[in-house]
Amino acid sequence: MVARKENFSCLLVNCIKLRIKNNIMKQFILFFLCCLLLSPVFFSLALAEKPPETATQVVEQLDATLLECMKKGQELGFSGRYALLEPVMKKYFFYPLMVKKTTGSWWRSMTTSQQKELLEKYITWSIGSYADRFSSYKGQQFIIAATRPVHEKYMQVVVHIVKADKRKRILEYLLARDPDKKLWRIVDVRVKGVSQLALTRAQFKSILKKQGVEGLLELLDDKIKKVAPAGYDFSVTQ
Repeated sequence: MVARKENFSCLLVNCIKLRIKNNIMKQFILFFLCCLLLSPVFFSLALAEKPPETATQVVEQLDATLLECMKKGQELGFSGRYALLEPVMKKYFFYPLMVKKTTGSWWRSMTTSQQKELLEKYITWSIGSYADRFSSYKGQQFIIAATRPVHEKYMQVVVHIVKADKRKRILEYLLARDPDKKLWRIVDVRVKGVSQLALTRAQFKSILKKQGVEGLLELLDDKIKKVAPAGYDFSVTQ
């Protein structure tokens, strides 16, 4: 009888110890999770992974990258600027739609390999152009001046690039919703009221009529060479 009481007492003590141990472990895990959630690293990662929800936010993120590109322009060089811009521009520019709009019915008549090559060259030329233009900083500021809907499907975001002497350059971004990525993406930029997409479309269609798809690919090769330093190899940035 005494042995049974001792066994029961030992069992009870062990259960209490185990419960205390489990409670301490739970408190430790809870404390660790709280520290993790409140840490700056976790917070910044959470923000970085959150996709922009509005057209304005998309343009703000692009402008922030352009500003960084300008401030570090000489330090980065063309290759570094291209590398900095590439992931941002590929994400926020609706390149597949832009290429389709600039080639019109010609796009549907191209082979899959031609479409792929054309899209790749178009993207390289576009990013290279920005890497070439946004290469130095002289106190400029990017200011979102207005955001408004256009023809139901689009959003227009107006940006003022204000120079140190207060002169400003106006860029008008036109964005469309990408149903696949569930993200607003840029399809056109107006500079001094002139659509860059319309200018490109006029040039591309003229070349396509005269020289066909191969002529357009050659044109893009020439454009790519012009935005990069002499002899630059784009394979090092891709």
